[in-house]
Amino acid sequence: MTEVVYAQAVDPAVEQAHAHVLALFREDPASYPAGLDGVCRAARDRLGAMPVLDPRDPGAWASYELITTDVQTLLAYLRLTGVPSGEPESFRSLLIRVLRYLHEADEGKLGVLLAEAVHRDWAARWGESHPHTLEAAERLAACLHAQGDSEQARPLFERVLGSRAEKLGADDPATLLAACHLGACLNQLVEFQAALRLNNDTVWRCERSLGKYDGTAILAMGNLAGSLFGLGEHRMALTMYRDIAQRLRRVSGDNSLVTLAAEANVAVTLHQLGDHEAARGVNADLLPRFEEAAGKDYSGTKLTRRRLEKNLRALGRVEEADEVRGGIPQF
Repeated sequence: MTEVVYAQAVDPAVEQAHAHVLALFREDPASYPAGLDGVCRAARDRLGAMPVLDPRDPGAWASYELITTDVQTLLAYLRLTGVPSGEPESFRSLLIRVLRYLHEADEGKLGVLLAEAVHRDWAARWGESHPHTLEAAERLAACLHAQGDSEQARPLFERVLGSRAEKLGADDPATLLAACHLGACLNQLVEFQAALRLNNDTVWRCERSLGKYDGTAILAMGNLAGSLFGLGEHRMALTMYRDIAQRLRRVSGDNSLVTLAAEANVAVTLHQLGDHEAARGVNADLLPRFEEAAGKDYSGTKLTRRRLEKNLRALGRVEEADEVRGGIPQF
């Protein structure tokens, strides 16, 4: 393992764990109890003992970037020695959080590679239908979907949904989340009629079982709005996107990434409806908020900049559009 230096703040507990793991692998494995197997188990347990950081929080991404370097190396050693990666529970949960971070932070390509390895290991250990294996399959499918490869993601999402519905019931929160993932996948595959049926049913089940302000219920409504948008029902979609943004501001805050993404959907729909000035206003407000929340290289920031430029060009404001391409203009 090699040392990595980050400009962004890394959680001190993560830095300590990273240093400890480096020290473990720098020792002569022969001097450690049980040799390399013992080093791997000690490193695995040390990483699993770190504080739980939210992988959806951009403030934790520098820490997860460092954690990911350790996890990549350790997984290779675990496979070499035959030490299980799926236990203890603390390390298994860490792996899932790392895969979620890679999905959230636009690192889907690496996420696919790690998720494939984890899924393969857990399937060999527990079987394809085990809950732990299904969780890894869900993370693999999410990373594939984020990379635009929904054809490969679809059968994984379908398997997760079918297994959870059979074992847990149609209204279990884990089943409803799996239904949301498949609904988003069908939207990306442009199968809007099938997506509409699934997403409409999922919204109804979520709001009945979980309440309208639950995160999965809001996710389901976003998928339903996406299906309506794809079918040309833009005004209905706009009403729903505005409702979603309001709910997310209440439960997640004004500047969480999910709230910003919801507001971005409002802007996209306004532009589609021809209200370019309203779309411009939303995107002009969103651009600095996205950059502050997740940085100028985050996908949401880049997309908002391109959409704002598009709004301005549609309004004939060419000089401002050119300025947006090079930096955030003053409005």
